[in-house]
Amino acid sequence: MKPLVNYCRWHDASLRLRGRDDTAVWGQLVYRDKEGNETTQNFRYLLQTRQLTLEEAGGEKVIILDEMGVVMKS
Repeated sequence: MKPLVNYCRWHDASLRLRGRDDTAVWGQLVYRDKEGNETTQNFRYLLQTRQLTLEEAGGEKVIILDEMGVVMKS
């Protein structure tokens, strides 16, 4: 789960975990603006493959993270 935590650090987001099983974690990425208002983005993260699926307005975006949480490909 370290790559996911690092990804959040690089993108100024906090994790709000909603669930976990042997293969994945899921929940929301929480972003705060300067006034303290928060926006959330639902996600699912596959632990073995470091695949992060983000829910967006136009559908899902799937990205692969390296060990340091940097996007390798999307």
